Amino acid sequence: MEVMGLRKGTCALITAIACAFCYASSTKDAGPAPQARIPVAPLGYVPPSPFYLTARLSSISIEFIDDTHLLFTFRLPALMKRLPDDPPTDEDQIVRALVLDLPSGKVSSSTDWRMHDRSRYLWRLGNGRFLVRQRSELYTTDQTLQFHPFLTSDAPLASVQISPDRHWIVIEAEGKKQDRQAFASASSAFGDALPNDPPVQIFILNAEDRSVVARARTLNAIEVPMMGDGRLQAIEGNHNKWIIRYLPFKGEGRELTEIESSCHPTEEPVSHDVALVFTCLRSGNDHLVSAINLEGKLLWQQRWESRYIWPTFQLAQNGSRFAYSSLEVSHSVGPMDPIDQDSIERQMVGVFDTHSGQLLLAKNATPVLSAGQNYALSPDGSRFAILREGAIEVYALPPVSAN
Repeated sequence: MEVMGLRKGTCALITAIACAFCYASSTKDAGPAPQARIPVAPLGYVPPSPFYLTARLSSISIEFIDDTHLLFTFRLPALMKRLPDDPPTDEDQIVRALVLDLPSGKVSSSTDWRMHDRSRYLWRLGNGRFLVRQRSELYTTDQTLQFHPFLTSDAPLASVQISPDRHWIVIEAEGKKQDRQAFASASSAFGDALPNDPPVQIFILNAEDRSVVARARTLNAIEVPMMGDGRLQAIEGNHNKWIIRYLPFKGEGRELTEIESSCHPTEEPVSHDVALVFTCLRSGNDHLVSAINLEGKLLWQQRWESRYIWPTFQLAQNGSRFAYSSLEVSHSVGPMDPIDQDSIERQMVGVFDTHSGQLLLAKNATPVLSAGQNYALSPDGSRFAILREGAIEVYALPPVSAN
């Protein structure tokens, strides 16, 4: 699931996967050569200052439009004239959007967008379409880079989330005042009832027709782990036991599995029917990662180290692969071990087979970007793109095996 905002901290693997990451980072040309390499300095891209390393600001995105085009967006470092009606809290930036032909890297279309903050501004939908946010207005765009109105909220947006199959969109809006007309089709609710009209309202929309299938109110913005035609929920039991339930938007919920964890588990759907469940081990700060499907079957399980933080994901729309990025720090992370920019050593990105957990490719991204989006998977999972060493590199991945 793709989200605007901060994400939970997790890490990389103690056995074969950790070895592959170490090999990729210690061997400059490890793995296959890229199919295409597009230098980014001639396009106007300037790496951000290391000062912003821990700020998790959104300043770049790489996305596949189709088999022969990439969408590359990035912040232009320039002084800007404040608009007369802009709120004093605005942090305006100019984002350049480029459509790049593959494999040549030729710019076939370009435009500049004025954004009014530094939070995430772009998400991939299906069929070559993208969702773009300007303040509390959402637009769709495509290869033409033209904006088409999608939704307007009269309250600030706290979060935007896209389901792995791009069928559902979660909109979380701050404040009690809402755009009633935009969400008038809401027909069902989820989540716990809370008193005194909590300040964040959550709406789950169908991405095609914008109809609202579920809504809720919460005290704070949350992540909604969407899977299939519903969501996942962890319920605490006795003796560090947790029940993972599947709650469809329509119909009765059901139990998928029971797990053990010394902390509240978190769920990260990586396809229409597979999710990663992160749990805490009894000793140490490492995490146990379990991949389960909608039938509750355990597909694979791995132990990930706590010295890898701030994960981000990119998902193939067909669910075959997922790309996972995390920042390697110089020490294990715990309550008494804070993180600063000097602690961050590198950003590793691995491409995994969803159903087996096999690591297919591992590369380090440069410059290190704590908010991610400097890498991408094609919708069919056949290719991978990453910004590294002054260029966008595009790699062919092995054919998807039948599961």
